[in-house]
Amino acid sequence: MLKEYSDWYDGKQINEVRFCEDFLKEKSLKCVNNVFYSVDGALPDDVVSGEIYNKLSCFVTSGIARKTDNLLKALKLHCHCENFKVSENEIHLQSGILRTDGTFSDTKKFCVNRLNIAYSPHNFIDNALPEKFLKFLSEMLDSEDIVTLQEYLGYCLVPSTKGQAALFIIGSGGEGKSCIGVVLREIFGNAMLTGNFQRVETDKFFRYNLQNKLIMLDDDMQMSALPSTGYIKNLITAKIPVDVEAKGQQSRQAEIYARFICFGNGSPKALYDKSDGFARRLIILTTKSVPPDRVPNPNITDEFISEKEKIFNWLFAGLQRLIANNFRFTVSEKAKRNVADLVSENCNIIDFLADRNYIMFGNELEATSNDLYGGYFYWCSQNGLTPMKQYSFTSWLKANSKKYGIKYDCNIISREDKRVRGFKGIGTSFTPFLT
Repeated sequence: MLKEYSDWYDGKQINEVRFCEDFLKEKSLKCVNNVFYSVDGALPDDVVSGEIYNKLSCFVTSGIARKTDNLLKALKLHCHCENFKVSENEIHLQSGILRTDGTFSDTKKFCVNRLNIAYSPHNFIDNALPEKFLKFLSEMLDSEDIVTLQEYLGYCLVPSTKGQAALFIIGSGGEGKSCIGVVLREIFGNAMLTGNFQRVETDKFFRYNLQNKLIMLDDDMQMSALPSTGYIKNLITAKIPVDVEAKGQQSRQAEIYARFICFGNGSPKALYDKSDGFARRLIILTTKSVPPDRVPNPNITDEFISEKEKIFNWLFAGLQRLIANNFRFTVSEKAKRNVADLVSENCNIIDFLADRNYIMFGNELEATSNDLYGGYFYWCSQNGLTPMKQYSFTSWLKANSKKYGIKYDCNIISREDKRVRGFKGIGTSFTPFLT
């Protein structure tokens, strides 16, 4: 036995470099960002440790756990390499590479996200549709929104953020939204991360987990308002590397292209971000009401999984349509209204400006900032809403002045016949002296 391992073991000591060389002759591995990868995808440390242990256990009888750990660290150093270059035009499958133009190659190469789909151009039927899955979706979503869902899930097949959107499916419960997550897990495997959407913004260490993931799925989104939205907005539209940090490690730059898919009972809300920058990055689909006579099917996800190749085919068709449309999603009027409603919920100034009992627009009109805010404050009290602070209110009007055709000016004549700050192009019927 010693003669067999004489190139890396002399009966007393292990030559770690030679061990690594011998190990990699039997199993081709690369280590990227402290994670092992074979040509079939990521390998957990415990899997590699088990294989190291099996080689050692033939002749080492003591201290084998410590030796295994040391060799695992040595192996990571020995096969370390820079992150794999990803292509937005390639989808890595179990049987090869499918390009977005529909061409297929049965060659496999190292990648960070290989999907759990066995594709063959000889037996893959282009027109084969997942009938059971589509029937389920037709009971949950309007037909126009199913088109959006198809494009978005297809968008998740490639490592790209060109779509610059996150997807939310909102319902009152019981619609079966989580079944979509089960199907995605079966198709995407380790290329999908399940987590809490709020943590993307609030937990700096959670963002580290988004590396090399195609999807971040939140199956039951919390209803608490986000304290900030900066990181989420940045990740949805990321075109350059972003800063990520693991516990106990120095932060570093990483390319993040994970797309967000969230299921919940209400739309996401921002606590302080009153701009439309957050909402315009969202696609919000709302479900139909659950039929009262629906009979739950405990085997429904198994039925969907049996159609996973057909579902993948359906997603790929959505991706090709999205690419042909220059990554602009097909969004229904209903979904657009959902986003508009979210903007209004996050910022009640919008509804105030739309109330013609208080606000008028015209080139000849002008109003002081104080009068506008007084009207807004009174309007909020009448509608049971919480008003923003005056500084934030005025700042919002300045930021959105072009949208409403108004202009900030420092020479507005007040009721006391003094020149004060305010806006031209807008007037208010609110009279402080009458309230």
